[in-house]
Amino acid sequence: MKILSIYNKFLSRHPFFGTCLTSACGMGAGNLLCQTIMYPMTNHFDPLLFVTYALFGFFVSGPFVKVWWDALEFKIFKNPKQFLRPIKMMLLDQTTSPFILNSCFLYVLALYAGKSHSEAVDDALNRCIPVCLESYKVWPMVMILNFYVIPPHNRLISSFIL
Repeated sequence: MKILSIYNKFLSRHPFFGTCLTSACGMGAGNLLCQTIMYPMTNHFDPLLFVTYALFGFFVSGPFVKVWWDALEFKIFKNPKQFLRPIKMMLLDQTTSPFILNSCFLYVLALYAGKSHSEAVDDALNRCIPVCLESYKVWPMVMILNFYVIPPHNRLISSFIL
């Protein structure tokens, strides 16, 4: 619990930077875990892919999530006693953010794979809807839990843990 206390103190002092750092660490750790699991089958670890994930988390996902979730919490659904507020927050979040973040991420991964800008755009557009539909198997329930139970400053780290 001491680590969580230190994390929360850092996040309260540096909310934007802390969210970006959390996203970078979460995405980097997720990629590291996947590459570690796949290594026995591929005999390949790609450190640049790990860095790409972490940088995307820091420069794209972290800032987007910080601004978007703050807007949901403090601008769009201001009244904490609003009827079904967490459900409404989840519905608005899940109809927008998966498409924005996944299309951006798929574009970056296509560029990483050596595709041209136009090929990367086509790839991201073609793959975005199937990826988002797959994400709906997990993320709506995670977001309901996040918006009902988890305090706003800990939502990102809880998303990575879940």
